[in-house]
Amino acid sequence: MVKFVNLKSKYEKQTFFIVLLAFAAFSCSKKETPAEKESNTMLEEPKVNVEEQNVSVKVPTPESGLEFINASDCRTCHSDDTKLIGPAYKDVAAKYENTEANRKMLAEKIIKGGQGVWGDIPMAPHADLSREQAEAMAMYVLSLKK
Repeated sequence: MVKFVNLKSKYEKQTFFIVLLAFAAFSCSKKETPAEKESNTMLEEPKVNVEEQNVSVKVPTPESGLEFINASDCRTCHSDDTKLIGPAYKDVAAKYENTEANRKMLAEKIIKGGQGVWGDIPMAPHADLSREQAEAMAMYVLSLKK
């Protein structure tokens, strides 16, 4: 038969409780073997933050804009050809001429967000983007005009 320890003082009870919690936490933890760790790392998609990319874009290009789009959350709501939550990039390009004024206006919408032009669903702001990054993204979108 198991005999339980008679804990008399408050200090003994607290110490026993802490030791019990530590034992439970230690026994429930699972260590990955090096092989498991490597296979789990290989399955993850590489994550590139927009902040990690070259923030000082001196001359925006459609190619750099595409890189920034792919590194951000834009593809959650937009695609090149098909309307998802937001308009397709080709629809945006069809609506606006590829001018410096339109690139700046779209860059402002990318950074600050917007609503109403394409329906009631608002576009989330992307305040972590620099003006140059947003202009490069707008340049890519407007380059899709046929």
